[in-house]
Amino acid sequence: MFTQLALLSVLAVFVAQATMNLPSQEQYNAELKSAGMSQAGIDGLNVLSQKFVSQYPVVQANKEAADKFLAEYTEEAQNYVKSMSPEDQKIYAESLKKYGLA
Repeated sequence: MFTQLALLSVLAVFVAQATMNLPSQEQYNAELKSAGMSQAGIDGLNVLSQKFVSQYPVVQANKEAADKFLAEYTEEAQNYVKSMSPEDQKIYAESLKKYGLA
């Protein structure tokens, strides 16, 4: 459950960056790279965030469809994070803490 919340929170970084003091996706990518995350790790997170940004608005008005999307998306995101190298997972977790998302 915690992982689900953390993953959805990170996605909120990309969705809500205009209204909060959060970095743009490009800035966040640069921070992850500077912290030592692999390019593959950054690219995978970008794919997930783009999927959320492009597909969630399509289903958000329908509770059943939104719930289904979020459940499937969360499972996909959790599996992706688990597949990351331990180093990338650590950097990702630290980035969540930095922005108060963990």
